[in-house]
This record gives sequence, C-alpha cells and structure tokens, in this order.
Amino acid sequence: MKKNIIVIGSGFGGLATASRLLSNGHNVTIFEKRDKPGGRAYVYEINGFKFDGGPTVITAPFMFDDIYKAAGKKREDYITFVPCDPFYRIFNHDGTRFDYNNNHDFTLNEIRNIHPSDADGYEKFLGTTKAIFDKGFVELADKPFLKFTDMLKVAPDLIKLQSYKSVYKYVSQYIENDFLRRCFSFHPLLVGGNPFDTTSIYAMIHYLEREWGVHYAMGGTGA
Repeated sequence: MKKNIIVIGSGFGGLATASRLLSNGHNVTIFEKRDKPGGRAYVYEINGFKFDGGPTVITAPFMFDDIYKAAGKKREDYITFVPCDPFYRIFNHDGTRFDYNNNHDFTLNEIRNIHPSDADGYEKFLGTTKAIFDKGFVELADKPFLKFTDMLKVAPDLIKLQSYKSVYKYVSQYIENDFLRRCFSFHPLLVGGNPFDTTSIYAMIHYLEREWGVHYAMGGTGA
C-alpha cells in the first residue's frame, strides 16, 4: 500500500531511508533543520574552502551500490569511489609514520619497523575481528532494539566478544606499543566516537576494511 511518509533529518541514514522508501513506491517528504543535507556528514564552506564535518572515507561501498540499484540506477553514474592505498598514513607526535592497507605482509612489515614483537599480537587481534563483524554488522546492524528485552537476548554474545571494553582497551590486549595501539583503535572517530570509551564492537571496521577496502568519494563527502 502506498503511504505518505516523513523522514526527519537528511544525513546518510535519512537520505538512504528516504531513497529506499521512494524505490518501494511511497511518497516521501524529508525535513532538515539546516540549510543543506549532510547530518554528521555536513560540509562546511569557509572562505572558498570546503571541510567534511564527519566521515571522509567509505569502508562499505556496496551499501551505496545497493541503494542506487534499488532505485534502478548505477552509483558509478553519479559518484566515483577511488580505492586508497595505503588506507591511512598516521603520524606520531615525533614524526614516526605508520601506513597500513589490506596487504597483510605489508602491514606486518610496517609494524615490525616500529615494534617487532607486536606483529604476532596484531595477527591474533585480526583473527578476532571476523566474529565481531559477524555479530555486530551481519546479524545486528539492521535489527531494531525497541525493548530492553531485545538487548538482553544478545547480551551474552556481546559479553563473550568483550563489547564492554573500549576499542582502545580491546586492542591493547594484543598490541604493546602505544602508538600502534592508537593506530588500530582510532576508527570510532569515523562515526564521531571516542576510542577510549566507544565499545569494542567497532573493531569490526578492521574486517570491513580488509574485505572491501577504503575508498574516497571524488569531490568529498558533499558530492
């Protein structure tokens, strides 16, 4: 049945929801309090320069492709995603540089250049990320938690995965060097979170990156 639906907010979530509803034949009206779309991905324009207010890289490009496909369109006709290699280049305060990507040997070599004994710990850490991804992304990402009992049902699994720990504390179980600890736990920043108090479920981003890469949208978030 065709419905008239209101979506409040035009961040990525609001726009994606509105697009899928339109693709299913509904009438959709979006309400946005700011002067343009974006939400957490709002683009600021100052003195002729543009600044992404939130996410800058894309770690799950297939999710965008699915939205366009549902609308009978191709994402690549509208926006170009360029894979990044390395994914990130991270600098310490003393100028130490660390690169990493989804080339396992390359990343291990980068780790050994900074703290050789952490190479084994990194492999152990990486081995735990698929279970976190399967629970946090595949199973729970699209599930609504409308009642307290909904959370209770998955609590045992989340406790088993140590989701009560922060990302930084979780990574620290496997990595000794503090610079490398920060290199492998900064990912909550991508969603506006603090690595020192955001749940370790976000360690699943490591699995996302290795599976689908890290991409940049040409023209920035606003594009």
